[in-house]
Amino acid sequence: MSAPGGAPLDVRALPALLARVHAALAEQREAIDDLNVFPVPDGDTGTNMTLTVRAALDALDAATGPAEAAAAVIRGALRGARGNSGVILSQVLRAVVEVAASSDEPVDASRYARALAEARRLAYEAVNEPVEGTILTVIAVAAEAAAAAVTEHDDLVAVSEATCAATGRAVLATTDQLEVLRDAGVVDAGARGFEVMMGSVHAHLTGAPAPQLSDATPRSRPHRVACDQELTHRFEVQYLLDGDDGGAPALRQRLEVLGDSVVVVASGGLLNVHVHTDDIGAAIEVGLEFGRPSEIEVTHFGDQLEARRTAKSSAAGAVAVLDGDIAGSLAGQQGLVVVPGHAGRLPSVADLLNALGEVAAERVALLPGHPNAVPTAHQTVAVAVAEGGRALDVIDEADSPCAVLAALSLLDVQGPADTVFEEMRAAAAGLRSGEVVAAVRDAATPVGDVREGQPLAVVGGRVVAAPDDPLEALEIVCEQLGAAKAERVTLLLGASAPAAERERAEQLLRAHAEGEVEVLDAGHRPARYSLGVE
Repeated sequence: MSAPGGAPLDVRALPALLARVHAALAEQREAIDDLNVFPVPDGDTGTNMTLTVRAALDALDAATGPAEAAAAVIRGALRGARGNSGVILSQVLRAVVEVAASSDEPVDASRYARALAEARRLAYEAVNEPVEGTILTVIAVAAEAAAAAVTEHDDLVAVSEATCAATGRAVLATTDQLEVLRDAGVVDAGARGFEVMMGSVHAHLTGAPAPQLSDATPRSRPHRVACDQELTHRFEVQYLLDGDDGGAPALRQRLEVLGDSVVVVASGGLLNVHVHTDDIGAAIEVGLEFGRPSEIEVTHFGDQLEARRTAKSSAAGAVAVLDGDIAGSLAGQQGLVVVPGHAGRLPSVADLLNALGEVAAERVALLPGHPNAVPTAHQTVAVAVAEGGRALDVIDEADSPCAVLAALSLLDVQGPADTVFEEMRAAAAGLRSGEVVAAVRDAATPVGDVREGQPLAVVGGRVVAAPDDPLEALEIVCEQLGAAKAERVTLLLGASAPAAERERAEQLLRAHAEGEVEVLDAGHRPARYSLGVE
């Protein structure tokens, strides 16, 4: 059973469990990528494992009920698995889900141990030539530790705690089990990703932060291959295959002749095939003998390594909560990830943690975009720190779309984070904001009773007027914010603002404001108009 404050491990809990695992992997993604030196130093193990869990979570979201949940997760993880570690991780997920779905009762200590034993079997079965000192070794240690703990007591949380401790020790031991890891002074990246997953499961059961990760700080900078010729094989080939599950062993053997790092897993007539090779055509042609290939992906390691060598991590980055077209226009900006969110549909802690994992920056600031998202942002910081993540900052003052944009205008990704964040905070704090939004229901307000759909003039989070005309409401907001004497006024046109009304809204604003005026077609919700005054 789970601990007080925790959650059970069963099919119904899969959405929460997978979201937690994905958030933790996303937060640790860059750190795991940096550990990646085996089988090739392509620096994508953390990314691949995160994408694998994301694919399982997306498939689960599309399932129509608990009866479909288990099958959806297994197939989603298999379809979305990327790289050696991602494919192996998909088999760990398969084992956990199959055991969880085998009974209507929550998983107990003995079934937990059985799930890890099945994960070990599936993981080793996926490869022809297992290499010790990798994720495979650590999965085996975890399975053995769980089995041993069950013989002493039947408390699931205690067994999980013992298993996590053994997993951490096994991860540290990988450094001395493989020469390439020993030379680089790092632990195995895939093993570290598995440790993150195990810690997330334990946190799910207890409701407490995940156990602290083992100290995997490199004793020296990870080894990087200097040129393409130093690689055993030049290409990574991966594809899906619609074929008989029974063909997986024979296909593995055929691929071993063409290259190495061969992993083939199968479930329900779908095979995920992975190989490092110099002969792309032959690797795909072999698959044709066993079924119909699809989603073929070929990666040239030389290009991938060069891209990683030249990639620059920002000094400062940001995760901002915004909605609509204005959010899309910021996509791809260096050091910035935008999370969709607005009143009534604000992001969760998991959403923010996932976004943090995508920001390549030494320090990251969270811009909540709405007053109700500020506590969530601070909770995200607490979870990230508890799980060994980066230091984070929350710019509380960036609690409206206009304030977020004001802060982002000063995001200097190469500047010193302390200075950059201080300037961003000052920009957001110096902005007075208001909006025109429709009442969502009949209600009593400080300005009297309002009916559903009636325009409300809101300033500083307070309803100050409720006229029948939205442009009259906008005029009241302008007056309340002192737009006439402002140096700069920004008007965001929301998705609900009719085209015929927008020109009149801009004219009204320019008539009231003497300073600089900027009007943006933001397309955000639910506000009809958002106004920022500096």
